[in-house]
Amino acid sequence: MRAVLLAAIALVVFGQVALADGPVSVAATIDKRGITIGDPIALNVVVETDSGYRITDSGVGRTMGEFEVLDSVPPQVTRIASGRTRYTFRYRITAFRVGDLVFPQINIAYQSPAGEPGITPTVEIPILVTSVIRPGESTDDIKPAKPQLRLPTATPQVPQLAIQAALALVVLAMLALIIRQTRRIAGRRGPDRELEEGLLTPAQRAMAELNRVASLRLPEKGRYAEHYALLAQALRAYVRDRFGLSANERTPRELREDMLRAGIDRTEIATIYEILREGESARFHQAISYPARAQQAVRSALDAMRRAAVAEQYELMKGQPS
Repeated sequence: MRAVLLAAIALVVFGQVALADGPVSVAATIDKRGITIGDPIALNVVVETDSGYRITDSGVGRTMGEFEVLDSVPPQVTRIASGRTRYTFRYRITAFRVGDLVFPQINIAYQSPAGEPGITPTVEIPILVTSVIRPGESTDDIKPAKPQLRLPTATPQVPQLAIQAALALVVLAMLALIIRQTRRIAGRRGPDRELEEGLLTPAQRAMAELNRVASLRLPEKGRYAEHYALLAQALRAYVRDRFGLSANERTPRELREDMLRAGIDRTEIATIYEILREGESARFHQAISYPARAQQAVRSALDAMRRAAVAEQYELMKGQPS
């Protein structure tokens, strides 16, 4: 009786369970309801379905409200005694804002044996996120940096705000031009496209190919392996052409180590590695995939390539004679 009571309290504190009164039931649990900002939380989502029902979307993206999904593993699928199928999804999440936050409901999408779509949601889970500075702890030793002392004969300085505004305008102009170029080339075919691609930087070529892959909408047709193969090909070509690494002959883990040794931006490395790893699961391990997750991989790759394209433009500008 005591164990049952403790289990009930744990469910109330650390997660919420949808009652199994329908063909698809879902339970979401977390391992802690209070963290310091940036600390990871283990999120488990267990879905049970009647025979013939199919999960079409796990409902978890790379961001969920105020929370970011740090990592995920392929779902575990088991048959249970009642003839139902159990899907167990595991994630690591965190938040970078202090306060009484709420992890939003997860909408599990499914399809019935008759082909009718449906959604089973979880309920919201409250999570308290606190600062690394403890209540009552003095922050007097954290002092702002003092401005440099100016000499009387020094030339007038341009206000820092004006410099930042000018840099922001330059970056936006570069980004708009890059996106326009890559989308135009992605829509072309034949010799004209090959000629213009030769004038693009590695990141711009990758963006053009990623836009083309997105327009194919292969995940919606169930062609996950082909979708991820094209993503991997575009990203590996980018790494090869920009950094001179043997990207095509390396596993995702080996390529990540090579990129780390080459001093490439760690955020860019994490994005490329995660997409390549998802592709390996989809292509070789026949893991369950979802259209929303597969298209999110394209958007993440495009975001990374946009940042890389801006960095390339800065590198080209620095390399030009003044």
